[in-house]
Amino acid sequence: MTSTEQKHFNERAAGYETEIGEEYAQALKWQLIEKYSETGQTVIDVGGANGRHAVDLSCLGRKVICVDLSPGMLKQMCKRKEFLAITQEQRPIPVVSAAQSLPITNNSADMAYCFATLLLMPDQGNAIAELVRTVKPGGYIILDIARPWNIGWLYWRNHYKKIGFPGIFPLSAGNTRKLFRDLRCTVIESIATGFLSQLLYLPFVESRTRLRSLIHSTRQAPDLDGKISARIPTFANREYIVLQKAFET
Repeated sequence: MTSTEQKHFNERAAGYETEIGEEYAQALKWQLIEKYSETGQTVIDVGGANGRHAVDLSCLGRKVICVDLSPGMLKQMCKRKEFLAITQEQRPIPVVSAAQSLPITNNSADMAYCFATLLLMPDQGNAIAELVRTVKPGGYIILDIARPWNIGWLYWRNHYKKIGFPGIFPLSAGNTRKLFRDLRCTVIESIATGFLSQLLYLPFVESRTRLRSLIHSTRQAPDLDGKISARIPTFANREYIVLQKAFET
């Protein structure tokens, strides 16, 4: 990311949301993090912002490294009462870094994840390769991959360009499959969401209808949007993908 992007997130840090969220698409992130990590393991949160996931994960006994380009976001994490309530040795370790060049040793973590960050990177393949590099053979990488065939991205591309970002960069399923093969990773789980959510970007739909409450639920199980997205993932807003790094031969 550029200095413009770093400045933007520094300025947003004080008011940035700390709750994980209860809608299915948000709760799913936490569900996957918890499912593929264990107590005592080392986990890297890339694009961790103010520790929205990292702090809660530390409370479950994981050793978390929280990486973000924004020093302001990480400072906010270290001020949170939830962070200060954790013992010194168990608190998430803040690391200021771009995702494309992580200052973390090869094969040192049991799991790494990155949510709502990769889509802002024209070179996100490099960032994904970095996550894979830091994880031990047999370890897991959880990614939030934006898909291109969705009208929601027209809105977000315009939004980010207006504030000085280069735009957003969804990846096709074919490109991601090739990338994962090149990185010697196997897809363990892939969950599409957001097919129906794109309708919320049409004028007046969210403000004048009950569509959001109809398509989204606060349960862990797939809501209506999740069920429909699973049937036509090509046109989903995004996919949450769990990779396993190849074991050494």
